[in-house]
Amino acid sequence: MSLIRNSKQVKQAIDFSGIQNGKIHPSDIDAVLEFDNQVLILIEVKRIGNDIPTGQRLLLERLCDSWHTDKSIVLKVVHNFTDDNSDIPLRLCRVEQSYYKGVWIAKDSDLKDALVLIGKTWNVNKLIF
Repeated sequence: MSLIRNSKQVKQAIDFSGIQNGKIHPSDIDAVLEFDNQVLILIEVKRIGNDIPTGQRLLLERLCDSWHTDKSIVLKVVHNFTDDNSDIPLRLCRVEQSYYKGVWIAKDSDLKDALVLIGKTWNVNKLIF
């Protein structure tokens, strides 16, 4: 069962025109998980081969670094779905990199497996599924 209530609305792009100063403009985060004001997981999804742009990467790192516990992480998740008319199933994406305690580390794991591992490591039963 999909959690998307209206796929057409999800596909609507948000145009940042007029809300920028040169190259500086709003950014988005593809997914956020937060548990009991203790654990923060930021997820950015990119097509395989695409990097997180510098400004967005800095934003993700700074949000992670400023979290009030040491249980915060950024996951760069990649996919290879090329049909722009189909939704990207996050459960089929792979973690390519993680940012934790100031360091990006190369990874290669299923997103679900990575989340379960984080849940076990940080004692978050809500992440063990």
